[in-house]
Amino acid sequence: MKLRNILFLTLGCLLSSIVTYAQSSLIRQGDKLYEQMAYIEALDFYKKAHRKDSMNQALALKIAESYRHLNDPESAETWYSKVSEDAVMLTEHKLYYAEALSSNGKYQQAQQWFERYAQDNGQERRIQNRMQGVQQSESFYRNQSFLSVNEAKFNSSQSDFAPTYYDGGIVFTSARRGKGRFAWDGSNYLDLYQLRGETDIEALSKVINSRYHEGAAVFFDHDTKVVFTRSDYKDKKLGKSQDGVNKLKLFYAEKEESGKWSKPELLPFNSAEYSCGHPTIDSDTTLYFVSDMPGGFGGTDLYHCKYYNGQWQNPVNLGSTINTEGDEMFPFLWEDEQHRELYFASNGHQGLGGLDVFGIDIVQGTNGHITNLGHPINTSTDDFSLILEADKKDNQQRSGYFASNRKEGTGSDDIYYFTSSKPLLDQLKVTGVVTNEHDATPIPDATVILQDSKGNEIATTVADGQGGYSFVVELDKQYKVVAKQQDYLENIAVFATTEKQKITWEANVALRKNHDFSLFGLIAESNTNNPIVGVQVTVTDNMTGNTVLDMTTDSQGTFSYDMEDKELDDRISYQIRLNKEGYLSKLVTFNSQLTEPGQINLHEVLNVQLDKIDIGTDIGALIDIQPIYFDLGKYAIRPDAAEELDKIVVIMIENPGLEIELGSHTDARGSASSNLRLSDKRAKASAEYIISQGISQDRIVGKGYGESVLINRCADGVSCSEGEHQLNRRTEFKVTSF
Repeated sequence: MKLRNILFLTLGCLLSSIVTYAQSSLIRQGDKLYEQMAYIEALDFYKKAHRKDSMNQALALKIAESYRHLNDPESAETWYSKVSEDAVMLTEHKLYYAEALSSNGKYQQAQQWFERYAQDNGQERRIQNRMQGVQQSESFYRNQSFLSVNEAKFNSSQSDFAPTYYDGGIVFTSARRGKGRFAWDGSNYLDLYQLRGETDIEALSKVINSRYHEGAAVFFDHDTKVVFTRSDYKDKKLGKSQDGVNKLKLFYAEKEESGKWSKPELLPFNSAEYSCGHPTIDSDTTLYFVSDMPGGFGGTDLYHCKYYNGQWQNPVNLGSTINTEGDEMFPFLWEDEQHRELYFASNGHQGLGGLDVFGIDIVQGTNGHITNLGHPINTSTDDFSLILEADKKDNQQRSGYFASNRKEGTGSDDIYYFTSSKPLLDQLKVTGVVTNEHDATPIPDATVILQDSKGNEIATTVADGQGGYSFVVELDKQYKVVAKQQDYLENIAVFATTEKQKITWEANVALRKNHDFSLFGLIAESNTNNPIVGVQVTVTDNMTGNTVLDMTTDSQGTFSYDMEDKELDDRISYQIRLNKEGYLSKLVTFNSQLTEPGQINLHEVLNVQLDKIDIGTDIGALIDIQPIYFDLGKYAIRPDAAEELDKIVVIMIENPGLEIELGSHTDARGSASSNLRLSDKRAKASAEYIISQGISQDRIVGKGYGESVLINRCADGVSCSEGEHQLNRRTEFKVTSF
């Protein structure tokens, strides 16, 4: 591709580290021409020298490098292969060899050399892109069904490229007519030509075309203004950089009332030390162009600058999403009411080899998704300088031109015409519908977010009136689609773009109506009503058996659980376990039917207060155990007594660290010795019953106290009522450890 060789000259001879042979006049003459960038002439001397010394690896590498500069990947590959395992091949030559192999369609071999370059030079983004492009090369052929490409009829045997729209037709760059001889490759200097009709071609104004290179132009403001690329040549003087190289610059001219072009003027940001070229412009008079100015990301980068108040502002680099360590060039901007599509050529993104054409919609900035336009626009050779327009009758269709140096062309670079039955950037995407989970009706205006596999946000949109959405995606990636809408619960769909022949993936998202169903509880001490902080709350859904909440109460003694999976009129059943050291654990069950939205305050319908315990606390008093009765003079456990003792069993199950003493007491009537014996038997019988229900015998002991621990005045000889005697006939369950 000539313009990469001509318009952005890489300065300095990369062969400085290669040993030259001063004794050979042929090599000395070749080196001199090489340093002057006269590669076609240098080759003649190098080849003659190589015929005399065919084992000279350094000389073979010089020949390979010359062919690289002449953009002849087939010949370059041949000569790089001769030195591929020799010490003369430096790290950068491994990259050049890989690029030559890739341009020749030898992707597997190219992959090996890209990897070898990466081992020496770190993980450059462009190399990762190129290796991924090799791995995914099949995917770049998915567009063939809606793209048609044909060579234009007006190509010459010379180089033709960089078309641009003008006056109902196109203007393009060409070396078709003799105008000097360019030492680089022996070709003619470039001029701008206008195509009228299908084959009628004439050179553009002599005011625009000079004796040196002109190329890559853009016309705007109803074709009355032009910005174009030209060698640093003004007032019949050829400018040069400090190291003696003629750079390219951007010139501006206006059409006068006579129809002639005004004298071209340099744009203010040009410099003799770097090149600027390949202009395109948008409806806001923002100029996009290419430059190798210092501070970029690679060889050549894309920049833009605004024309404001009659002045061109300072150029701004388009950033690392678009620009790579390689070459980005030939920008073209297409706009409509919804899109601002920037197309450009690059050898630093995932592609088929050489330069490929890429596109990105920059309506929301330059950090979006970059699309490789795929075959047949892109091939393993150089494909570049694409322009397009939408069909006036069908806005979905596209047509335009681009240039390529593919083998079947007429000249070294040729212009091709293409048509597409759909937008070029509308190729790889995910679509879906956001619906109501209950009845599958669409949910319009839902917020939909595209995330990568790690949850990083890539893009956001709003579902249309039918709940539909779409995003542009990349091949072989994992994605998440998050949908949310007011009054609905957020939901996620996951998909992967792994099928290499697919263009569209589907990811529908169903949302559940949010009725704001929730459980709320306030846990407080039973005797003081003070909130308890740090109570472990475990909630189990009895309908599913799943633990749905496991948390501790906050500084206000509260907890809450959102019942997001429940619908109106659902029946619910939850088991709620409460635990905190120093308090009796509690297990309660809540059953209900959800008849109206909102929060359920559990502490208003359940006893969720906790009892504080210390050594000596009577558990029976806390849980309101009824008196335990025995038949007169007996100690067998009656059914009514078993019911009360079962309450203790439950408490001990809920509090596995709890140990108690079961104490049986009598009143003072009868002999003290008989009362002691009977109460001890009743206490032990009660304890044994509790043990029989699964409680370890180490956790409970029964002890009879007879009439020895009266709690009132009713001792022997004291006249008391039956009620007063009843207070002394009691069973206590005192905490001994917890």
